[in-house]
Amino acid sequence: MQISATAQFPADPARVFAMQTDRAFLEEVCRTGGAVAFEVEADGNRTRMSRSMPSPDLARKLVGETITVVETYVWGEPAADGTRTADLVVDVPGTPGRMTGAAVLSPTTTGSQIVVSGDLVVKLPLVGRKLEQAAAPALTAGVEVQETVARSYLA
Repeated sequence: MQISATAQFPADPARVFAMQTDRAFLEEVCRTGGAVAFEVEADGNRTRMSRSMPSPDLARKLVGETITVVETYVWGEPAADGTRTADLVVDVPGTPGRMTGAAVLSPTTTGSQIVVSGDLVVKLPLVGRKLEQAAAPALTAGVEVQETVARSYLA
């Protein structure tokens, strides 16, 4: 299942990249996004957030009350205009669910934006597609949370 989400930021790409790779920002994203537990790593161009979240109703029977989502971005170097692309992997350990894709940070007339897109796959016969549909809103909501947290961070 293809997923895409866009977040807008009132700052140039260099400042948004610095924010996206800042441990304090990522920790606040985890807290604001409703994580019941989390671990954050920020090492240069690579970030990793491991978050335990309440499970979607449809998945609760399979995974229990919480589900762990591990989101890893590996950012490339900036282009002349500040555009950067990251390889993105979202793993759900202990499940057959995974998303692979990319994030593109680029300048806009009012600052910059990040477009996250990828292919979400849950390899389970009969219910895989339903689980993908149940997980998709949570993944796009994560991008919205980053946009919300950024307003305070960039102020």
